[in-house]
Amino acid sequence: MLATLRWTTTPTARVLALCATVLAVAACGPATPPVRTGTGVTDSTITLGVLSDLTGPFGPLGKAVVEGNQLYVDQLNAQGGVCGRKVELQVSDSGFNTEKAAKLYFEMEPKVLGFLQVLGSDITARLQPDVVQQQVMVAPTSWSKDLLGNPYMVVVGTTYDLDVINTIDYVVRQGQLHSGDLIGHIYNDDPQYGGNALQGTQFAADRLGLTVRGVQVPSAQKDLAPQVAALKAAGAKAVLISTYPQQTASAVGAAAALNYSVPVLVSAPGFDPAVLTGQLGAAFQRNVLVSSPIAPFGADLPGAREVASAYKAKFPEGRPSMAMDYGYVVGIGYAAILRRACAAGDLTRAGVQKAFHETTKVDTNGLSAPLMFSSSNYPSSRESFVLRPNPATPGGLDIVEGLRESELVRARIG
Repeated sequence: MLATLRWTTTPTARVLALCATVLAVAACGPATPPVRTGTGVTDSTITLGVLSDLTGPFGPLGKAVVEGNQLYVDQLNAQGGVCGRKVELQVSDSGFNTEKAAKLYFEMEPKVLGFLQVLGSDITARLQPDVVQQQVMVAPTSWSKDLLGNPYMVVVGTTYDLDVINTIDYVVRQGQLHSGDLIGHIYNDDPQYGGNALQGTQFAADRLGLTVRGVQVPSAQKDLAPQVAALKAAGAKAVLISTYPQQTASAVGAAAALNYSVPVLVSAPGFDPAVLTGQLGAAFQRNVLVSSPIAPFGADLPGAREVASAYKAKFPEGRPSMAMDYGYVVGIGYAAILRRACAAGDLTRAGVQKAFHETTKVDTNGLSAPLMFSSSNYPSSRESFVLRPNPATPGGLDIVEGLRESELVRARIG
């Protein structure tokens, strides 16, 4: 309460009384504006959903992304959380089944402010109309160009097509591809993953005078030896692969068996460090390059070193993976949006959506390029790392070239 100002009969007493009143007002400080809240937000917590694949074909990747999400959230909460509230994660396993994922989404949606993770392009596409209707901010575990333009999709990183373009540009600059060469691209039948990556290859090939032979494979196909043999017979000077990790391993193994030694450029979701522990480790290290908008685990970068150390402390039995770094970066980006919403006094879904489009230059401490969310029509970043598998490196990947945006990417974006 403020002290009542009482005028006394002496000037000195009047001055002292006025000072006491001023000090009382200062002690109270400025009034804190109330924060509007809605679904998933209480006076003490902010609940976010995590809809991952922990038991399906992307199980190892999904688990690593969840660990990265949790690692960042734990650190965030240790620093006071967001808006005086702790962030809590509600994790569910879809098993990479679209119908199961949809059922889980509808169970989780009334309880969460938004989703820190939804894994699976088909799953994300299935949920998009509901996400828009319910105004739920979703961070898909996807870098699909097709998600851009949706004002509720927080796509964290360079899209598949741009990643491919940056890596092709690197191989050309190394003198391993030349105008007139044929390149093959084995891609899965998911249009938001394989199809989007192929678009990048076709764009780069048109600008560089290359010829592309696209080879689509069903997601369930395990043996890619016939496709690799056909590309060798056609004289392809490089092979791009945008498939699941098991299919990538099959293709690299087939190339090794055929003594087919050409650059093999793999999209980040197609790489699992587990393959390096077996007989294929040497073939991966010799011929494969992985494109990624996220730094590999334990890279010689300040942010990557710090995250690796924290991960080992929290998950001593965990398996290091670049996917964990990705989950951590998503946490950084989503938290930046929540902080902006808090500063604006609005933690409703509408307030978070508005904050999303006002958030720019999110610093990830070198784990990725700075994230720009101000326009959902453009990727949040355009730069890529070029990485080489290494069985001796925790997480299995070394940096060959640091973050770089090629001139071809600038031409693609326009």
